[in-house]
Amino acid sequence: MISDLDATISVMLKAGAAAGSSLAGATINFDLPDADWRTALTALTVNCYLYDVRENLDMRTYEAIVSRSADGRTATRAPPPIRIDCSYCITAWSTAATDAVKDEHSLLSQVLVVLLQNQTIASTALQGALVGQIPPYPTVIASQDGIVKHHPQFWTALDQKLKPSLNYVVTLAMPVDVAAASPTPFASVVLTAGQQAAASTVSVTPPMSGTTFTTAET
Repeated sequence: MISDLDATISVMLKAGAAAGSSLAGATINFDLPDADWRTALTALTVNCYLYDVRENLDMRTYEAIVSRSADGRTATRAPPPIRIDCSYCITAWSTAATDAVKDEHSLLSQVLVVLLQNQTIASTALQGALVGQIPPYPTVIASQDGIVKHHPQFWTALDQKLKPSLNYVVTLAMPVDVAAASPTPFASVVLTAGQQAAASTVSVTPPMSGTTFTTAET
């Protein structure tokens, strides 16, 4: 699902780019932007580096999802999805010999505009497993956490100079499939005298064809 989120972000940025803009012609990349990666660049690039994946505890719920049939006569219950925050550090990179910083700032500004215009990712941009995801569609939020708190250390660890970036967090709804428990088959049930009264208050799954019941005195 995370690779589908990468593809979704790429589609969203390209779809939102103005015709003829630097963003429209830029490469969208999701690699670790370390020094070796920087040396190999050959074109204007937007790097979206996924640096953190964790559960959004504020959105945790235990309320089941109820779905009804088209005729409204039957309903099914499913466990609620787990909300997962995927945090990206988005940066712009130019290979120009002159005015590289100007090109990067212009490109980063265009990316910011697209993100602000799509604070909820449109269903038309969703790719792969994200298509038809449990509503609401992935929510885009702004965050002051993450790399922003350790900005200089992050770039030093990558052997890079300090660089402006956008901290971009997308909250996914990860479905959880839980198999229903199956009743244990039995051929006979033996009830002692002391158990007969208690047994009358217990709901028992209807027995299989051919099942026999035997009572025993104690």
